[in-house]
Amino acid sequence: MLLKRNLNHLSKYSYYFVLKNIFFLIVAFTFTISNIYSEFKTHFKYILPLSYPQLHLQFPHNPVKNIHTIDLAMIKKNQSPKFWPHRIPFVAGISNNQTKLFYYQFEPLGFSKLIDIPIDTPPIIDVAVMEDGGVFSITSSNLYTHNYDFDLKSIQLDSKLPLKDPLKCSTNHINKVAILFKNSIQLYRYKTTKRFSLLSVSEQINSILKDHSCKNLSITSSGYLLILTESNILFFSPNGILLQSVPNTGKFDLVDFTSFGDYILGSSSYNRLAKYSPNGFLLFESSFLKPAENLKELAIYQPYGNLCLISNEEGAYYSMTTSLTIQSGSYSLDNHNQLSIKTSFLLTFPSIVSIQIRDSDSSIMLTKEKKLTAGIHHLNWDKLDPKFQNKSIQVTAKGLYSESNTVDANFKLVESL
Repeated sequence: MLLKRNLNHLSKYSYYFVLKNIFFLIVAFTFTISNIYSEFKTHFKYILPLSYPQLHLQFPHNPVKNIHTIDLAMIKKNQSPKFWPHRIPFVAGISNNQTKLFYYQFEPLGFSKLIDIPIDTPPIIDVAVMEDGGVFSITSSNLYTHNYDFDLKSIQLDSKLPLKDPLKCSTNHINKVAILFKNSIQLYRYKTTKRFSLLSVSEQINSILKDHSCKNLSITSSGYLLILTESNILFFSPNGILLQSVPNTGKFDLVDFTSFGDYILGSSSYNRLAKYSPNGFLLFESSFLKPAENLKELAIYQPYGNLCLISNEEGAYYSMTTSLTIQSGSYSLDNHNQLSIKTSFLLTFPSIVSIQIRDSDSSIMLTKEKKLTAGIHHLNWDKLDPKFQNKSIQVTAKGLYSESNTVDANFKLVESL
């Protein structure tokens, strides 16, 4: 009987113990999810979900599935058709288990179209587009160059270049093409359907890549390059000079660039994104919740600063939001009792910045509506009224594209040592 009572007591204790632990797990999970959401929405705003049923409704005549990759670029102004809205990009992609290459054709009346581009040596590995309608795609044995005529609504094959085992294809959407291999890169200048090899720059970069196993790359509109390898993230100048190398601890293997030349990185292994400057400075790193599955593709529509994340079954579309962190603010007085102020702050996206300092009855506008890139900025001002020495500095930043949100930050000035 005593044993039975003890067992009953133990079972009740175990029951409450389990309930207690489940409760704490739920609280911890909810707190974690809340933190992830709060962290992510500092940098991105969720616009809408992307799904295959939604895509099939929009394009009923060509129901693509299993999208592998896409690339998109704003159409060159003098080539944009009369009834093709300027905000709608030129897009090409790979789908149907890498057997189908397609491009997007806008139709002012009725359904717009996804039209297939014949490729005779699938599977298709990667695709990249140009603002003038150029389409570059690679298979394990060839580089295909197609050109889309916006007026005639037709696409033609311009060239087919034999290649051996390329990994990735990328363009800056204007005039440069990059083909990545396991331990090397081939760079080209592109002009009116013609390619010209950039041999010296390629060789400069290849002297570094020979010791790496490459995964992916991005080339910005100004010609800066980022190359993801198994072990490192490599940042190169337009001339092929290595600017920075950082460990690829996040296992990043997806990348695209913004209109201001920063890079956003993603991983097919972890639900995390990172943003770097062209010189390799980490601007932020953040987890995300949608899509829930691991990523297959990351694409940015540069002019609007919108981000598309794609997994096997779904996708998500985001706008970008700037954030501001004041890192320091100090003052000093010279021998003539004149005030000097110094401050430094971090912007995660390019912004228009205004800075002022005030007391109870007056203020000084130190900087008004100055355009600044993403990164850390150090500013200073001299010969100011000493009555502002113990006040707070206020920084206001408005994002330059996409969400164009406005953020404020205040910092109490401290005396310089």
